[in-house]
Amino acid sequence: MKLINIINNYAKDAATPQFYLKADTALLRNNDAFYIPDGVGRVVAEPHIVLRVSRLAKCVGERFAPRCYDAVMGGVTFTAQDRLDALRAAGLPWDEAVGFDHSSALSLDALSRDAALEGARLFVNGEERARISLDKMQFSPDRIVSRLSEAMTLRIGDLIFLGAAERVDVVAGDNYRLTIGDRVLLDFDIK
Repeated sequence: MKLINIINNYAKDAATPQFYLKADTALLRNNDAFYIPDGVGRVVAEPHIVLRVSRLAKCVGERFAPRCYDAVMGGVTFTAQDRLDALRAAGLPWDEAVGFDHSSALSLDALSRDAALEGARLFVNGEERARISLDKMQFSPDRIVSRLSEAMTLRIGDLIFLGAAERVDVVAGDNYRLTIGDRVLLDFDIK
């Protein structure tokens, strides 16, 4: 299973979806607590709507892309921001800053793909801190699936994190809750 993260879905000048991959060890499931890694400095969180790939897809046209994913899920990715800044400055790969173990929270429940139209909201300690809306994204889910299928074969179970417009600083003791529509998909603590 691949975890595919779109990085420029809210960039105004983006011409095509750009992405990076994470190993499946980055998954944080079951609403388990996220433990801030020691010695990485500032960590930020970004909420996502996540597509679950439901069939093998290679070079799929945009109009056929909806056949390739069957559900949406909620997700939150964590980035060691200070480490990422240092790696970028040195021209090195980002893996250490973005792909560490448990750096991608994923909901247990999956909703129909139409649920994505309702958007998602991230609450920190009960206060809304970020909102995700498909109409504010530069690329539709169908465009993203089509583009990714040109670059690599998508397989059943691959997860596509569609991108985040906002990020929040991660603080020990906080509670994160992510909803799509009126469904709570993630509810976990930061430690």
